[in-house]
Amino acid sequence: MEANNLIPIGQLCMHHNIDGSFISALQEFGLIEIVEVEDNKYVAAAQLREVERLMRLHYELGINVEGLDVIINLQQRISDLRAELITATNRLRLFE
Repeated sequence: MEANNLIPIGQLCMHHNIDGSFISALQEFGLIEIVEVEDNKYVAAAQLREVERLMRLHYELGINVEGLDVIINLQQRISDLRAELITATNRLRLFE
């Protein structure tokens, strides 16, 4: 992964005025991936939107990391069910 696609965790925490332990907790729950290069930890730029969304849920709504994990899993399940519904609808159209 190129260095310009990585955001240092320290810089991210400073910019958003958050504690680094929150980012570590997100990684422990498998909600984000942290890349380590030469003893420095980074978040991929592609994950920035998701990290910021999780930060808003946590800090603005007071949802703990366990709750964030549940929310992410439920959203993924809804997305999967929508895709399954679209597939089933398309199959039914073939028989009409």
